[in-house]
Amino acid sequence: MAEEEKKVPSKEEVLAWYKEQIELATLRADLAEQQTRAVKFESERLQHAAMIANITASVEEMEKEAQEQEEK
Repeated sequence: MAEEEKKVPSKEEVLAWYKEQIELATLRADLAEQQTRAVKFESERLQHAAMIANITASVEEMEKEAQEQEEK
């Protein structure tokens, strides 16, 4: 059996590989930042929805109490 020759990458190939890895790392970092922002905005949206629900429930309760007072 003949041993396979190990191909040594050229300087240009190594540089191209590193450049590609840097681009991928940059894209991953950008994606992580965007995901973090999306989670933050979703959290804020849910907090606001809960606040609206609480306000709505309070208003409905006040209206119900006012209606009960009028019926007395």
